[in-house]
Amino acid sequence: MPDTQLHDELIPKYRWAGKIRLISFSLLFVFFLMMKFVGGFSYLNPALYAIIFVEALLNQPYGFFLNKVNLSRFQYFQMLTDIIAISWVLYYMGGLAAPVVSLAYYAVILWAGVVAGFGAALFGVLTCAFFFSSVVLLEQFGILSRVSFSNYSMPTTQVVTILMGNVAFLFAFGYFSVRSSELLRLLQRKRQEESLRYTHRLQATGYLMSETAHDIQGCLAGIKAGVQVLQDLGSHSEEEKKFLTSIGDFEKKCADLVQRLAKFSKKPKKEYLPVNAHAVIEDALELTFPLVRYSQMTIQKTFDQNIPLIAADKDQMQEVFVVIILNALDAVSDKPKGGELNIRTKCLEEAGLVEIIFSDTGIGLKPDELRRIGEPFFSSKKAAGGSGLGLATAYDIVARHSGRIDVESRESEGTTFTIRLPFIPPSQKTPAVFL
Repeated sequence: MPDTQLHDELIPKYRWAGKIRLISFSLLFVFFLMMKFVGGFSYLNPALYAIIFVEALLNQPYGFFLNKVNLSRFQYFQMLTDIIAISWVLYYMGGLAAPVVSLAYYAVILWAGVVAGFGAALFGVLTCAFFFSSVVLLEQFGILSRVSFSNYSMPTTQVVTILMGNVAFLFAFGYFSVRSSELLRLLQRKRQEESLRYTHRLQATGYLMSETAHDIQGCLAGIKAGVQVLQDLGSHSEEEKKFLTSIGDFEKKCADLVQRLAKFSKKPKKEYLPVNAHAVIEDALELTFPLVRYSQMTIQKTFDQNIPLIAADKDQMQEVFVVIILNALDAVSDKPKGGELNIRTKCLEEAGLVEIIFSDTGIGLKPDELRRIGEPFFSSKKAAGGSGLGLATAYDIVARHSGRIDVESRESEGTTFTIRLPFIPPSQKTPAVFL
């Protein structure tokens, strides 16, 4: 999966976090000023000035470096900076005597779990526990000067007990954060998957309607011819004439209805234009990225950089690739440990073809299922309620592009879809029009 997609998805979240960080530490600075003005505990000192300045102004996702860093690694730096700042603020505001400040730790852990996942959440929990424990214990044993609202000094056993309780709760909250984020991602994936499949189902229904309208009209023409023959056979009673006339009227209404449905479902013919197959594959990957990201399927790409252009309808070819990627996702998801989808392209110069190969390591197909692949209304996904229209549409689209799809599969090992499409010869400036 391209890193740019994940990068673009993280940027808005980092900007929101930057705004929250700026507002929070600005309000904290105002609070310090008010406390000093009213004669309360003198919080302000050079260390706090530095902390507020770093967090509010420097630790921000500025655009001039946002596109130059690896955000998956940069988040650890930001979390570490936030936790150090929170720990110093906690110390200057009384340590254990200021439990409200420790809530900021949970905000960092929640951010790590929701945005990044298990690894970042574990890093956040361990770092928060380390710095929180360090501040409390160093203050308790006199290494750091004690800061408190009162002159009460807790016994060491009481401090250790409270500290262990807080650390245990940090780990519990980290687990909650990770599990909650997994649930949210699962719901998001299901919603996006249903939306994508619903859109494709509508497209497949339109395809079936346009393809079967001609056959229905042929049947209606046979009915019309039969009525005409009966009317020409000889004399009929008035009742028989009315009956035959009513059959003819119903035939006309049905033919008109089918013609309107066919016209509505039929897409306007387009001229096939030069298309970069790699660009269409990347668009299909970007469209399915929200589903693939939270699945157990990894994607590997091996592209022939010298591949020529093909004459195609970009949207239709993207639909073909999306169907195959979703089928691979279903096949891989049914395996306990997931699997891979390998996408390869190469140029068959002698044959004048571009070859696009999608090979997954999913559950594969049984021999009887492999023989029926591509048939309308046939699906091997019985439990998932597959309609069997996706691959039927893909086969038709590739055939209309003067190409073909070959399928190889072994049960429990995986399936390979090989798409072969004619490319535009370098000497040909304008592509042929396929209607």
